[in-house]
Amino acid sequence: MTSIPSFNRLSEPAILIAAENFIADILVNGFEESFKPVLKALLEQFEHIYDVDHHYSDYNAVFVALKLEIDSMRYDPFCNPNADNYDFVLQLKLEQLKEFEKQIKASKRRIHDELYQFAQQEKNNTESLEDYIGKLFHHYSKLLIVRVDLAYKNDSKGQINIEQFYKHFEKMRNRLSNKDTCFQDLHGYAWALEQSTENNGGYHAHLLVIYDGTKVQKGSYYAQRIGEKWQEITQGHGCYFNPHSKEYIHKLRMAGCEIGLGMVTRNKEGDWERLLSVINYLTLPEKDIQRLRVKAIKDMQTFRHGEFENTKRRGIKNSLS
Repeated sequence: MTSIPSFNRLSEPAILIAAENFIADILVNGFEESFKPVLKALLEQFEHIYDVDHHYSDYNAVFVALKLEIDSMRYDPFCNPNADNYDFVLQLKLEQLKEFEKQIKASKRRIHDELYQFAQQEKNNTESLEDYIGKLFHHYSKLLIVRVDLAYKNDSKGQINIEQFYKHFEKMRNRLSNKDTCFQDLHGYAWALEQSTENNGGYHAHLLVIYDGTKVQKGSYYAQRIGEKWQEITQGHGCYFNPHSKEYIHKLRMAGCEIGLGMVTRNKEGDWERLLSVINYLTLPEKDIQRLRVKAIKDMQTFRHGEFENTKRRGIKNSLS
């Protein structure tokens, strides 16, 4: 079992991944005496991020249930006279650990069901996004496809929790809806919210914006402007990745990858297939490793795209009236 450092504060996503791995280890190996130091350190880390109003999913929901049971022991003066820490966890007896193991294993079906529902939702998202972008592709003669990845600087990750990420991206969504500044001449958009499992974790968003190709031509420029808007919204904590550089696109093509960025037209052979690669990037079910383990609110959206049928879209108004 991987050790959990208790002396350095991990980022919220990194703690959530560690909790997930801990529960997964219990499901496979059982709850051994040697796990107690790891459990203690993980409880100490989780204490910094736990919020009773947040919604934890699958493995983390099971860990929260374990934490709450251990906390009931922690704050029981007859069981633990020193409630200031989790030192008593190191003194737990094997029969207590096995009782925890039994409860965790009883939740295995729940975890499986939640992960299955996530995969099904990603499949639905793929179909919905393909239908939406397909309508845009066939409705307009020329579209500029722009993608930008929005994240946080390494030295800021530890300061950003799910609620702050949610608020930051809500501001970005408002810019999208209002078509402010760099979102003028916009025909459509889609986004997905995720969390990284590498480099101490971190929340990030994949943003796809679709411009009027008759008015906007420079994808790299607009990706940069969107990234700078993100930095402004996050007050300097944010960073971004612009995948439109010639070097990056050439590198991907040399590796046999096509990311479907740039100008596409409905009459050019192969352009629809290029767009499909963008759709898959946002909604592949295999990306479950990057799913959010916690939500600021239970119904928090992690994926969304625009609506094609609206009265503001040219050529649509009459068909809706």
